[in-house]
Amino acid sequence: MSSGFGLNGGRGRCFPFWQDFAKCYVQTDAPREDCRLQFEDYQECLYHRKELLRMSIVQEEYEKAQARKAKDDHKKS
Repeated sequence: MSSGFGLNGGRGRCFPFWQDFAKCYVQTDAPREDCRLQFEDYQECLYHRKELLRMSIVQEEYEKAQARKAKDDHKKS
């Protein structure tokens, strides 16, 4: 969490990303442009959206490959 405290009372896993973003935000005149990457890193740490998207793409490709393999095996029989 941005407060710095995790669920178990220690440092939160995303707190270092929040610190980077906050540091950038304070030091720049155009935070929307200059701090976009730090903000994306912080958001990814919180929600894992990019990771989940990649996992779903890999899963889809795996399922397609399995379906092709099953189709080819069925044709050979």
